[in-house]
Amino acid sequence: MERIEFMTMAVRRYGLTWTDPDGAVQASAGLFDKQAAIRRRRALKDAGCKHVKVVKVHAGELPQPAI
Repeated sequence: MERIEFMTMAVRRYGLTWTDPDGAVQASAGLFDKQAAIRRRRALKDAGCKHVKVVKVHAGELPQPAI
C-alpha cells in the first residue's frame, strides 16, 4: 500500500493597527495575507493615518489597538 504524505503549510494572516488623523486608535476587523496587508498599510498612510503597523494574527484572534 502506498503511503501518501501531505505537506501542511502554515497560513499566516495579518491585521493592521493605526491611529486615525483625529487621534482615534484603530485595529482592522478583517484579516489579510501579507501582500494585501502591505497595500492596506499604504492606503491608510496615504489617508493621513499615523503609526500604521502590520501585525501577525493567530487563528481566532483579531489585532488589538495599542492604547
